[in-house]
Amino acid sequence: MKLQRSVNVILQNIKMLTREEVATCLNVNIDNVSMLCDVGVLKPTKIGRAYMFSQGMLLKFQHDYEGLNVCNRLRALESKKIVEQRGRK
Repeated sequence: MKLQRSVNVILQNIKMLTREEVATCLNVNIDNVSMLCDVGVLKPTKIGRAYMFSQGMLLKFQHDYEGLNVCNRLRALESKKIVEQRGRK
């Protein structure tokens, strides 16, 4: 029983999310998720034919882009530059 709980916790932590699930989590439409991927703000993993998103990547996005504006392509690119500059310091 204890082993099964441990396995369930591990599986919850490694569950990959679809583009639709990410859009729901971020409360945006799917086109916004695609745009954020195109500019390199979100980094999906290709598995088979689908692009999937790790929960860890979403947590990193939430942390790195907190307080920044990524509502459109231009703002997302500006925010990405800010995040990259922070990483160099």
